[in-house]
Amino acid sequence: MPTGVVNDFVTDALFGGVGSFLVFVPQIMVLTFVIGLLEDSGYLARAALICHKPLSYFGLSGRSFIPYLSGHACAIPAIMAARTIESPRKRLITMMTIPLMSCSARLPVYALLIAVLIPDTQYWGGLLNLQGITFFILYFIGIITALLVSTLLNKLTDLDKDKAEMPFILELPTYRLPHWKPLIHRVLSSAKQFIKRAAPVIFVVSVVIWFLGYFPQNGELQSSYLAMIGHYIEPIFAPLGLDWRYGVAILVSFLAREVFVGALGTLFGIEGADENIAGLAENIQQDGLALGAGIGLMLFYVVALQCVATVATIKGETGSRKIAWGLFVGYGLLAYVLAWLAASLI
Repeated sequence: MPTGVVNDFVTDALFGGVGSFLVFVPQIMVLTFVIGLLEDSGYLARAALICHKPLSYFGLSGRSFIPYLSGHACAIPAIMAARTIESPRKRLITMMTIPLMSCSARLPVYALLIAVLIPDTQYWGGLLNLQGITFFILYFIGIITALLVSTLLNKLTDLDKDKAEMPFILELPTYRLPHWKPLIHRVLSSAKQFIKRAAPVIFVVSVVIWFLGYFPQNGELQSSYLAMIGHYIEPIFAPLGLDWRYGVAILVSFLAREVFVGALGTLFGIEGADENIAGLAENIQQDGLALGAGIGLMLFYVVALQCVATVATIKGETGSRKIAWGLFVGYGLLAYVLAWLAASLI
């Protein structure tokens, strides 16, 4: 196609936007396949039994372990994996707290901000690294926050529902080889359902973000409607020690968290920032990002539900828009408060 608006729309909005969502389909198929192997072989029941007692203190079920574990790869198949939880209440609590697990999409954001803020200091002859410890702490904060929110949701739920729930009874099947045909059918079905439920929402958001970022200067992001919105909402991010560029990157990353790095690279004049994180980190350091603001930004991405695909999946699995968008707003407010506290106290 000749260069122009139509070419840019097809390339960036269609292939770039919807394509960035379709790359999750292989992950969903692989994780569904692995979970199916564990279930059909008889191991999943044993893992659920082992984890039931510690997780029950937080209002969860032993079956919540596998969704929580797979949530560190991607929240979307993890939310789907929560279907195995028999209790409707515990299934809902598990789905609502899975987004707090640090998924793989957060890794580029963590890598960038840690490179900017945390020195590469070695301890014990190189056995421990300060940047690696920071990575671990971010993952740990996500897990602890999920368990605390699970406890809160469990206490806020009507206690009479506990009486109606069956006790945790699990039959331990014998170890066996999986049945391959039903397993493959389940994998294909999960991919199809994900595309059917999430694609319409992601397509609309992709087109809107592309339009705001492309016009009126035909692709000049710094003078686009999105940049204008960034200047308009800058007072919201000012208490966090962030200017309009970070606000724009946060808005754009609602499509996918990892987009934060590329959008910030464009605004800082770094082409291909996804592959040149070191160069972008150096520019941000020279720009003078405060330590408190940077740590607050990391905490923001640990907690905030910055993923339209996850919101769409929660809406599809729960059948409730109020729950999906309520989580988006609730986690966003909690993330904002934590970022503000970090910027104010550090």
